[in-house]
Amino acid sequence: MAGLNQSMSTSGALPWNEESAAHLLRRAGFGGTPEEGSALAEAGLQGAVERLLSDHSHGLPPPRTDPAEHIRRRRLQQARRTDAEMDRGEARDFQRETRETFEALRMWWLGRMRADGDGVREKLTLFWHGHFATSQTKVRFNHLMLGQNETLRRLGTGPFRELCAAMVRDPAMLVWLDGRQSQAKAPNENFAREVMELFTLGEGHYTEEDIREAARCFTGWTVRMENGEAFFAARRHDNGRKKLFGKSGDFNAEEAVDIICSQPRCAAFLAAKLWTFYAYPQPAPDLVKSLAAHYRENDLRTGDLLRVIFTHPEFYSPRARATQVKSPVQWMVQAARESGRQLLPPGMALPLAAELGQNLFMPPSVKGWDGGTAWINSATLIRRSNTGRLFAVAAPPWPVAEADSMDAVAWEKVAPREARVDAGALSRRLAQVFLAAPAAPATRQRLDAMLAKSDFPCGDDTVREASIVLLGCPEYNLC
Repeated sequence: MAGLNQSMSTSGALPWNEESAAHLLRRAGFGGTPEEGSALAEAGLQGAVERLLSDHSHGLPPPRTDPAEHIRRRRLQQARRTDAEMDRGEARDFQRETRETFEALRMWWLGRMRADGDGVREKLTLFWHGHFATSQTKVRFNHLMLGQNETLRRLGTGPFRELCAAMVRDPAMLVWLDGRQSQAKAPNENFAREVMELFTLGEGHYTEEDIREAARCFTGWTVRMENGEAFFAARRHDNGRKKLFGKSGDFNAEEAVDIICSQPRCAAFLAAKLWTFYAYPQPAPDLVKSLAAHYRENDLRTGDLLRVIFTHPEFYSPRARATQVKSPVQWMVQAARESGRQLLPPGMALPLAAELGQNLFMPPSVKGWDGGTAWINSATLIRRSNTGRLFAVAAPPWPVAEADSMDAVAWEKVAPREARVDAGALSRRLAQVFLAAPAAPATRQRLDAMLAKSDFPCGDDTVREASIVLLGCPEYNLC
């Protein structure tokens, strides 16, 4: 370990060591164990980033969703209007089924985040979910929400223009922003405005004419609600000549996206937003300019931009380390990963996510979640603190708790035998496992008081209680 701590990164500006590797694990994905950090430290900065970007499992299979869900809902609604007693039992069964499917959908995605090898891909998918924010509250169609999520995952690391083109034709998005109703005689200008303001350029980097003309380009795409598929209705499309950002032609949706994404502002807007998500807010203009130039030169390939971000010296600077408030999802998944536990059961995990402010598939608005310090208030801070114990008590060990001995194996990974010889060794190990920032005096006092009552070498009970202290401390909310 001492040798690794002395090694330098290829940037030549900051040491590449286990602490740096742990920072990369937390920010690029959802954290990991000290042993995973050591392995990345040994690989070197470039090798560690390449390993994370290329490493992914085959993924958990998604829950089954019903493509005809909308038609079933509409039929039952019509039946209730004509006969209040008709199909009442079927209606209850349908409501329960759709509710359970939505619950399974959210737990499936949390499970993918928790799974070994999927952290970086799923973290990026979470970013795109907040960027192309679409909510089940209006879509009300599990099949469409799952389809959009898989599109974000499949195209998320590639050229942004391909992802954006897929999103303007995505069935869930077309329902969410009413794009499916846009036609030549009534183009949906709000849809075009959101594409430019929220997805590609940022507010104020387009004209009202650009909005009107782009809206005409997007006409014709709608959704077959009987099967949840998007399709192009040529008779509803405006075939007239348009002028968009100084270019003229009979542009369709894909061509409009290509023109918009070709604007220099697009690369800068996305580079700044990605840097904010992974590193810190309000990056310096020169940094954004450099990132945007690389992004443009590489065909807006987001995976290539992540490689630059994760190997940039500024990503490992004091401004970037232990300064980001964990989102509720980051907090839950990271707690499970670091404590060697499975996710909390659905009846605990999903209400917790709602209480903490991040319901997957239900962002609060088209702008997504504000993030940062908005995640924390007096109520959510107390809720997070109180939940720390659940991961140590209610969540079974990873991957499967087949017997009581599995729990001992999990705690052995949190604190190996050599970390249990005395209070100092255990404190250092658990800080390495759980904390991105040094423990505050109040946390150290609480932990020291708890360990002073313990015998050493200690057993699993002491490791568990000490872990609960750190999982519930204010510093655990930083990554």
